[in-house]
Amino acid sequence: MITNEGILYIEPKGNAAIAPIIDELTCRMTAALRLGIPGVRYKGFHICACGATSDNTDYTLPNGEKTNSLCIHYLAFHRAEIPESQFKKVAALECGEEIPTEREISIALVRI
Repeated sequence: MITNEGILYIEPKGNAAIAPIIDELTCRMTAALRLGIPGVRYKGFHICACGATSDNTDYTLPNGEKTNSLCIHYLAFHRAEIPESQFKKVAALECGEEIPTEREISIALVRI
């Protein structure tokens, strides 16, 4: 399911890329998520098609949009499945840029 509500609420169907893409968009999303305010905690979590797992919280970013803990992972490993409208939302974030940690991009990524 892909929705235009929030930022990067997507469910990739394909495998993760072999190498992450760490560019301006990934770094913008990293900076924004680090400033995000945790919201309600849910009873479950999401598992990406590649095996990466989210935490159980949505985050409100400084611009008021909501996202989830896999947002950086999606930009780094599932770029081909992200709609253009979502790239525009990430590009509009004005929180600076920060290099993601391996944990932030992988979130318990399972490779088979």
